[in-house]
Amino acid sequence: MKKDSKLLDLLFGTQNILGLIPGLFCAVGLTLCSLYVTNFIGDAIAWKKNPLSPILVAILLGIILRSSLSLPSMFQPGISFGVKKLLRLGIILMGIRLSILTVLQIGVVAVGMIIICIGAALVCTMIIAKKIGVSDKLGTLIAAGTSICGVSAIVATSPTIQANEEETTYAVGTITIFGILATLCYPYITELLLKLSVSAAGFFIGTAVHDTSQATATALIYDQLWAKKTDMGLTCADIAITTKLVRNTFMIVIIPLLGLWYNKKSFQEKGSTTFKIGTYIPLFVMGYIVMGIVRSLGDYFFGIDHQSWVTTWHEIKGLATFLITVAIACVGLNTDIKKLTHLGYKPFLCGLIAAFSVGLVSWLLVVLFGRVLAF
Repeated sequence: MKKDSKLLDLLFGTQNILGLIPGLFCAVGLTLCSLYVTNFIGDAIAWKKNPLSPILVAILLGIILRSSLSLPSMFQPGISFGVKKLLRLGIILMGIRLSILTVLQIGVVAVGMIIICIGAALVCTMIIAKKIGVSDKLGTLIAAGTSICGVSAIVATSPTIQANEEETTYAVGTITIFGILATLCYPYITELLLKLSVSAAGFFIGTAVHDTSQATATALIYDQLWAKKTDMGLTCADIAITTKLVRNTFMIVIIPLLGLWYNKKSFQEKGSTTFKIGTYIPLFVMGYIVMGIVRSLGDYFFGIDHQSWVTTWHEIKGLATFLITVAIACVGLNTDIKKLTHLGYKPFLCGLIAAFSVGLVSWLLVVLFGRVLAF
C-alpha cells in the first residue's frame, strides 16, 4: 500500500485521482475554447498570418477566468496537477521531435550562452536588490528565478537560505508577472521588432524567459504564429525547449552555490547547512533525452521516411502540444492577478530590471554569435 501511495504521489501529486477531474476538465474546456476562438478570429479577419495562437489564448482565458471568478477549491488539485505534472509530461513527449544527436548539438552550442546569461542575471539582480532595499533573501530568490528556471528554482533555493513563506511568495509572484508578460509579448517582439532568425529566436527565448512552462509556451506560440523552420528543419520550440532544459540542469550547481554563499558563516562555523544534490536534478530533462533516443532508434530501424513511423511520432508530437496547451491553461488558472498586484513596487522593480537585463544580454549574444547559433 505504501509503495502504491508513493507511486500515485509521484505520478499525480496526490492519492485522490478523482479529485483532479474538476480542474483538468476546466483546463481542457479552456483549451478547446482557445482552439475555437483562434480559428474563429483567424477566419473572421482573413489575414495571411493569424495574430493569435491557441496557447496564447488559453493562458489569457485562464487568467481572465481566475481573476474574474472565485473558483471553488475543488478545482485546485487538477490545476496544480496540470502545472506541475502534465506540463512535464508534455515536455518529455516533445523530445520525440528531435534525434538525440540534434539535442546534443543544440545543448553544446547553448551552454556558453546559458553560462553568460545566468552570470549576468545573478550579478544584476543582486546589485539592483541591494540598491533599492530589497532584502538579501528576497533578492537571492528573485536572482535564482530569473537566472535558472523561474518558480522551480525559487522553491528549491528557498529552504537553502531559510527564506520565509512571504519572501518565497513575493519572489514567485514577481517571476510569474514577468514570465507571463514575456509569454504574451516575446513571440511578437522576437519576430516583428528584433527580426531574429528561427535559430536565434529559439536560443533567445530559451535563455531569456524565466520559467520552463513560460519558455515552452512562448516558443510554441512563436511557431504557431509564424510557422517557420531552420535550414535543418528545426522549429523555434525545438531549439528553445532544448536550451531551456539545459539551463534547468544548472540548478544542480547554482542553487547549492547560492545556499553556500548566503549561509557561508553558518556553514563554516557549524557545518549546519547541507545540500541534497538529487533535489535539484530536473528528472523530466532525462525523459526528454530518452524520447530523443527513441526518435533516433526509430529513424534508424524503420527509416526516416517510413510512413508508419512518421505518423507515430507526429501523433506523439501532436499529443505533446495538446497536453502543454492544457497545462498552460492551468498556469493561467493558477495566476491570480489581484494577488500579484499587492506585491509592492520594490520586488516588482527588481524583477523588471532583472528580466530586462537577462533579455538584453541574451539578445546581444544571439546577435553577436548568430553564425555559431545557426542550425
